[in-house]
Order: sequence, then C-alpha cells, then structure tokens
Amino acid sequence: MRGVSKTLAGALAVFLLAVGLAACGGGSSDSTGSSSTEAGQTQAEGGSSRSGSMMHESKGGEAKESGPESSSRKGEAAEFKPKQHSDSGGGSQQYVQKGGDNSVQEFGKEAGQGELDAAAVALHNFLDARAQGNWAAACDYMAKSVVESFEKLAAQAKQLKDTSCAGILEKLTNPAAKAAMKQEAEKANVGSLRVEGDRSFVIYKGSKGAVLAMPMVNEGGKWKVASLAGTPLN
Repeated sequence: MRGVSKTLAGALAVFLLAVGLAACGGGSSDSTGSSSTEAGQTQAEGGSSRSGSMMHESKGGEAKESGPESSSRKGEAAEFKPKQHSDSGGGSQQYVQKGGDNSVQEFGKEAGQGELDAAAVALHNFLDARAQGNWAAACDYMAKSVVESFEKLAAQAKQLKDTSCAGILEKLTNPAAKAAMKQEAEKANVGSLRVEGDRSFVIYKGSKGAVLAMPMVNEGGKWKVASLAGTPLN
C-alpha cells in the first residue's frame, strides 16, 4: 500500500500478531466477507440495535484456553456476565480531522449497521471482561491466531506455570491499570466500523474523550479483537 501514514501503519502492525506470528505455528483464520457477520454475530451473541442508538447485550463464549489451568479457566469464562451498552454510531466522518491523519477513518469502507453492531458487541465484551479481571472471557473475544501466538511464545518461558491465553494476559496486565480499564469499558462509545476484507477497525470514544481504533479480524464470520489496546487517533 503506497503512501500509508504512520498512524495506519502502526495500527495495522497489530495484524502481524494475527498473521505473521501465526505463520510460525499459529492457526489459520476462516474468514468470511462482510455479509456473513452482518446477519450473524449480533444475533448469535445476543446483541441488538434500537432507535438509532445501538443497545448491545451478549453472552460469553466457550473458553479456548489450553495449558495447566485450562479447566479452572473455562469455569472463569463461564462466570462472565456481559453488560448492556448504548453506542451512538454515526460513521467515521465524525472523527475526520481537518488537515490531520485520517488513514484509519478512511480505511476500507464503512460497514452496515448489522456488522457494526456485531463488532461493537465483541469490543465491549472484551473490554468488560478485561475490566472485571476475567482473563479467560477476555481471551474468548481475541483473535484465535493472536491467542495461539501468545500460547506458543509463553510455552518457551519455563518460569510460567499457566501458559494459557488467560494466564499470559493476566501476567501482561499491570494491576495498577485496573481503574483505567474499568473506566474505558464504561465509557467506550462505538461510532464506526471500517472494513476491508477480513480486517477492520472499530473506532470508538474512550475515557476523557480519546478517540481510539481497535483492530479486528474476521474469524468464521465473527469479529475478534486483534490487539490488547486501541490505537489513539487524536
């Protein structure tokens, strides 16, 4: 891609986790186009949209963890109770900065309402699970290839007792960040989904008015987060 900006290049770099690292032994992604997610994920996970603002509610999925503590981690994921969120929508145009870097805002094309709802559900559930410290549930909403890459790299660290995605995510998270993660989960307001093939960016407002872009990967007709944090756009 010629002339890619630093913002988009940095945001796209997280896809190396889902593509590049996976090539070293991770799983493949069974991706379908935009049409499959539009009618599928929101309904399958319980999300819904109403009256111009999106009201999301969804159920946690089955844990994918492997490793020494997989059984207890599956139980942890089952305890996750997603919250309902209201998103303003409105498309990426509202985030365009005059004279600024708008490469993410102009990435691919704007998704339809159904697909936007589905991606928003995945993002909210990931943020909520992370804020609750339910690492197993958070891993359920992460791209499979990223999870597998985490586990393969952790398997090489002999000092780690729990090499599951949940165990790794817990180790990577600073306990001091708990308040900030809770605030971000509560304040997250999804406004846009920019899609190109099986990749996309959810653009949302976080705490203190920050505009963030979370990279997503389509796996089997469902959007999954492909990073541990959104990329700031302002």
